[in-house]
Amino acid sequence: MECTICGIAPVRVQFDGQPLCMDCYNASMAEEFGVDLPKLPKIFSMYDENGVQRIFEVERQIMATAILLTARERWEHGYEFAVDGELFADQHALFDQLREKTKRGMSKTYLETGEYPSGEPYITVKGDHLKGVLSYSETNSEAPLVIIDGKPYTWKEVGRLLQAFEGFQVKIEMKDLADEWDK
Repeated sequence: MECTICGIAPVRVQFDGQPLCMDCYNASMAEEFGVDLPKLPKIFSMYDENGVQRIFEVERQIMATAILLTARERWEHGYEFAVDGELFADQHALFDQLREKTKRGMSKTYLETGEYPSGEPYITVKGDHLKGVLSYSETNSEAPLVIIDGKPYTWKEVGRLLQAFEGFQVKIEMKDLADEWDK
């Protein structure tokens, strides 16, 4: 489905009963609230901890009280990071914060791969800490995917990763994508 204003871009939001692309939605919101829309990069790339180049698409969303910038890795179910700021925040500074958050988020991995002496590969949790992002699963609407180190894992796969910790305590804490984890 295409945006009802520009007729070109794919629909991302419903606003005032109209399906709109993000650019047309932001233009409407910016006009409504008197917010400037400075030109921001739509794409940036960065290397992860393993030296793999990751390409991110940046999406801006103007809301009634805030501006949200989200960086999503170009392929489905990859890394995703977000920052938000006041409605009249310096959007270039917000973009810089998004790049820094992306850099921090990819500077540590939570899983490691290896090979048993038999040659069979394995994946295991590094240390005792696991962090990821929940994402919709097209193949199983009953359970989300967990994106860890920029890769999607099913709940069954995450369960296998956690079997080594049987008898341990577990703490699950949820944070909005734009929030920071305590350091």
